Amino acid sequence: MTTAASSLTAEEIGHRVLKLIDTIHTIDDISPAHIEKVIGVKVQFNAEDPNEYGFGGKLTDEWSYGFGSLTDATGAKPTRLMLSFDDQTHNNADITPICKLDYDGYSKFLTDAGFKKSPNYAEHGRVSFFNFLRGSVSVDIDPRGDDGRSCVSKLTIEVLGAAGVHP
Repeated sequence: MTTAASSLTAEEIGHRVLKLIDTIHTIDDISPAHIEKVIGVKVQFNAEDPNEYGFGGKLTDEWSYGFGSLTDATGAKPTRLMLSFDDQTHNNADITPICKLDYDGYSKFLTDAGFKKSPNYAEHGRVSFFNFLRGSVSVDIDPRGDDGRSCVSKLTIEVLGAAGVHP
């Protein structure tokens, strides 16, 4: 049974995406059929490129989300998926609605599932994102902080070594 993408909360989406990540081992595990089976949401397709697929919805008046494939070229089978929580005000909306499952919750789930965590540094030693790696599956999480709490604004899943991707 599938759930309407627009009826989910950010916390529910986060838990379902983490469940999906735990089932990903090969490129076949990021297929639309597998996503629908694990996440329980009907996947929509781009009419011009069936390799572009995903779903999304409105969370609040200030927040929406999107989850879908990332392709490098039209017609190429995707090796990456991305979940993003998007501030519709473009003016630093209150992050509480997207932070019921915070960065620490995502991090704990992934490390408990056997992923090795490492920070990726930007200029001046600032952490730009965290990478979690298990076998050929890589997950990058971009944290977003507010009042000492770190939330997730974007999460990218990649199957390394698939379709010409270098491990």
